[in-house]
Amino acid sequence: MGLIELVLAGLCLNATCPDESTIESLIISPRQRELTMLAEELKMETLRITTFNNGELSGYRKKGNELIGTGVAFDIIHILQDKYNFNYTIVAPEDNVFLSPTKKLGAKDLLINGRADLIAAFLPIINSFHEEISYSRRFDNAEWVVLMKRPSESATGSGLLAPFTTPVWILIILSLLVVGPIIYLLILIQARLTRDDNNRVYPLPACVWFVYGALLKQGTTINPTTDSSRLLFSTWWIFITILTAFYTANLTAFLTLSKFTLPINEPSDIKQRRYQWVSNRANGIKDYIKEENKEMLPRGAKLADIIGNGTTFPETDDMSILTHYVTDRDMMFIREKSVLDNIMYRDYKEKTKKGIDEVKRCTYVVAKFPITKFPRAFAFRNNFKYRKLFDSAIQHLVESGIIEHKFVENLPDTEICPLNLGNTERQLRNADLLLTYLIVAGGLTVAIVVFILELLIRRYWKKPRRSFRGLLGNNKHVPTPPFENNNNYNNFDYIKKITPPPPSYNSLFQPPFTYRNCQKKNINGRDYWIVKDGRGGRELIPHRTPSALLFQWSR
Repeated sequence: MGLIELVLAGLCLNATCPDESTIESLIISPRQRELTMLAEELKMETLRITTFNNGELSGYRKKGNELIGTGVAFDIIHILQDKYNFNYTIVAPEDNVFLSPTKKLGAKDLLINGRADLIAAFLPIINSFHEEISYSRRFDNAEWVVLMKRPSESATGSGLLAPFTTPVWILIILSLLVVGPIIYLLILIQARLTRDDNNRVYPLPACVWFVYGALLKQGTTINPTTDSSRLLFSTWWIFITILTAFYTANLTAFLTLSKFTLPINEPSDIKQRRYQWVSNRANGIKDYIKEENKEMLPRGAKLADIIGNGTTFPETDDMSILTHYVTDRDMMFIREKSVLDNIMYRDYKEKTKKGIDEVKRCTYVVAKFPITKFPRAFAFRNNFKYRKLFDSAIQHLVESGIIEHKFVENLPDTEICPLNLGNTERQLRNADLLLTYLIVAGGLTVAIVVFILELLIRRYWKKPRRSFRGLLGNNKHVPTPPFENNNNYNNFDYIKKITPPPPSYNSLFQPPFTYRNCQKKNINGRDYWIVKDGRGGRELIPHRTPSALLFQWSR
């Protein structure tokens, strides 16, 4: 028993029984009544439907003298036909596109001149077409993605830069430039405020060199004496220790894990790196770019400004584009994601039937990021009588998930040819060490340039050399060296005779009190005792190093 019969039975218990039309007018809304009337009228109609071949989404084929619709679009038409019991005929366009650039009639032209009632195809909703045609309820927000030939190697580049992102590298460089002057200023302020003899103000180049040397795990000759300077130095050492530990761990992980990356990470990389891309002629992205170029948009806001103009839009099937353009010419194929998934699955099955090895079946890969997103819908001619009826049915199909299911109905549950194929073997390749080669080449180039500059400077700017007698001091009792008379440069016995013996071990750690007028001085980052002997000469004795006996120099 229906709802009307139940209400009618309840009213008949206490009053005069009204007829069914009266009860129906009370419980059914005007909109529902209108849709019911349209459904009754549609049973006697034969709709004229046009479409175009667009892979798994829409198309038609001949069966005798009759045209049969194919694709997901006509699966939806057949669902609507079973619901409303209408008939339809397919009107093929002269040009197999939605918007024909030639004088031939496309699907949109058939809709405008009244030769077709609706277009059964997944069309991107373009605002500029709203005055000429009417769109149905939206099916989804489709993603246009990139299919490309799988690269043989990961496109991350050199592993030396992989552990840190670009902002981290920039901050590290800034810290190298800033920390040195900060240490110098703090030491200078502390020395001027305390006025202590032990406070030594190290020059700015020495502080900068300490910061750089600590980053490369090098030692330093700077010996901070105050607590504040020691804290500054230890803070930088701790920072460098943590930084290098993270870098080493991430570098090891990057070089050992099997993670694959593509040469493009965002849509703008296609144009910046000058990659050529292709799409089929019936694809909606071609119509969108064409209409977008007619609008006055700011520079960089158009899709063509981001990915560039397509090289070609061939009127061939998707598998031919995959073979002749993607494989042979190494171009990028921009298409709806659902279509590309079906293409890859079909290619994988064909290679499986041919007995190709498992590792060689996934020759293509789809990028994870979308190029653009468009809402898609059917298109009706203006003043289409049954638009509300179709919109109501399409809304129920979308909300129930039937439309989404139709796109993946023929696909497996697992991802087809993922970006990471799961290989556990990972060996270092030349591409991983590319930056090391560049560093070596750059270092050799800079060294050669500096060497040539030194030769030029010595050739055109000669300094007078100091004689051996000048190095020994103005000592009148020193006899003429024998090699100045007979040019015997290999005779160093004379030098050994006039050089005093090295000091004792204790004198390396305390002032040599056996000498007079001794003075402590820092030369080139090392502490020396400067001692004057009785003959007017000077001796430089390294301080605090047991090996100082090997580096004694007297003059």
